[in-house]
Amino acid sequence: MKVLALANYLGEDRVLGDLKKLVEREKVDFIVFAGGIVKGLERVREFEDAEKEGRAASFEKVSHEEESDLKQYELFFKGLGELNTPVFYIPGKFDAPIDRYLREAFNYEIVYPHIRNIHKSFSFYRNHYELVGFGGEISEKTREEKFILRYPRWEVEYHLKIIRDLRPMELIMVFYTPPYGGKLDVKDGKHTGSEVVEDFIKTYDPTFAFVGSGTEQGEEIIGTTHVINPGSLREGQYALLNLRRREIMFKTL
Repeated sequence: MKVLALANYLGEDRVLGDLKKLVEREKVDFIVFAGGIVKGLERVREFEDAEKEGRAASFEKVSHEEESDLKQYELFFKGLGELNTPVFYIPGKFDAPIDRYLREAFNYEIVYPHIRNIHKSFSFYRNHYELVGFGGEISEKTREEKFILRYPRWEVEYHLKIIRDLRPMELIMVFYTPPYGGKLDVKDGKHTGSEVVEDFIKTYDPTFAFVGSGTEQGEEIIGTTHVINPGSLREGQYALLNLRRREIMFKTL
């Protein structure tokens, strides 16, 4: 069972041609995308500046980004949809506002029913693997879905409790945020991940967990779970896995 893991496309459509060749060459069974579709640079900057200055962020200042976002979503979803391979995906921290993301996901899943949003949700592959996802930043800070996607522990717990009711299958979890304190969340010498994610991995013990944010490709073991950051698709990075053999290769397009 061969799986292609991706993250952080960030509007870089030049990679889509090489991605199609890769999927065809490797005969990939399904694809996991761990968030990071659009750039959203001005929107994020306005939000972060407002937080530092103690003021309300102005959406009017960044409303012009919508046209660019929609184009990036279009190229991303069409690019993945035309691979004719099952895709399970979540949003990243910058894929806001949430209604824009969900609207585009809904529209393109009608055209390409083999691509599936699993943010706050789940899906199955061949009645053997269950994939459960939660996108955006997971932290103890204030919840936000307009300028960035940021969620508190209680909301993650509420949505992921569905795992207890699912049929016993091999579990794969997909987060944008990496677990705290390991090799996958170091940025500028500091750990930037979430203890919440680490707790969920330890609680539900998935075979694999994919994460999107972080500075580089890599892997680590938490309990019996293989945690993987495939790197930045924007830079051509990806991870190729053989699920049954638990073999992982980190490569570049």
